[in-house]
Amino acid sequence: MMSVLNFVFNQLKDKLDDACEHGEIGNSERILSVISGGFILGVGLKKLFHSPLTGFSGMALGGGLIYRGISGKCAIKGAINAAKEEDEKVTVVEHRYFVK
Repeated sequence: MMSVLNFVFNQLKDKLDDACEHGEIGNSERILSVISGGFILGVGLKKLFHSPLTGFSGMALGGGLIYRGISGKCAIKGAINAAKEEDEKVTVVEHRYFVK
């Protein structure tokens, strides 16, 4: 029974790890982004006439989160992953000095 559970958990882990490469986000993160984006968008619409700057900020942030959740791509996560990949590349420079 434990081997079946371990197999299922490993399959889920592999699927989530594959989805998170190159700025792609997993399903749970997508759902949370849409829900929180909808809430922030609603609060921004509610505050639009009382405090326009706060309202527009909330609408922009909420809309961005909703877009992130629907598209499944995150530009920030993609940039962070690209920066990590660049850091892993090592360039070796060799200097030779001749002494008489």
